[in-house]
Amino acid sequence: MADFDDTFDPELGAACNRLAAFVEPLPEGAVIDPVSHLTERDLALILRRLYATRHGEAVDAGATHARPRREGRVSVPITAKT
Repeated sequence: MADFDDTFDPELGAACNRLAAFVEPLPEGAVIDPVSHLTERDLALILRRLYATRHGEAVDAGATHARPRREGRVSVPITAKT
């Protein structure tokens, strides 16, 4: 998998590199989390899309489309569709 060393956000790039190192040795289609049905394919897709957009600009913290964080879920992004 490609590396994210040239991303606009070095911290995000380093995290993506760690995630890629985790995903690469997994068998194709392996289930990562049976409750959410998260698979190796999901993680690989996320990484490919992030890699394709790695030169984008940081998201404006004051953007109107940003959803407020709920208390108690600080480390888990909210991905529910509205």
